[in-house]
Amino acid sequence: SMLKNLQKEGLKAIENIYGVASDQIRIFVHYQPQFYHFHVHFTRLENEIGSTVERGHLLVDIIQNLEMDSSFYEKRTIAYKLKKLTPLHCLIDSYLNDVEENGEKS
Repeated sequence: SMLKNLQKEGLKAIENIYGVASDQIRIFVHYQPQFYHFHVHFTRLENEIGSTVERGHLLVDIIQNLEMDSSFYEKRTIAYKLKKLTPLHCLIDSYLNDVEENGEKS
């Protein structure tokens, strides 16, 4: 698959260029809603920036989930953390306030 190839070729390039073994690399993905496009990070294990549970999704987990069920992410709700006062937070907060005031979803 495209994701397996990305994983394999990325790890190979990192080892060839930087001499860092694949068992020293964490590969994780950022996607909506915190980020506006799907992108993959290859970082050393000791670098935890951006890879926290609510922000990063391990590529190996995504591959396994899709191999078990190709429509896994159509069925799955993914929890995430939003900072207050970001544009998306404001939209969600406004919607929830409207629902609370009007007693119905629009």
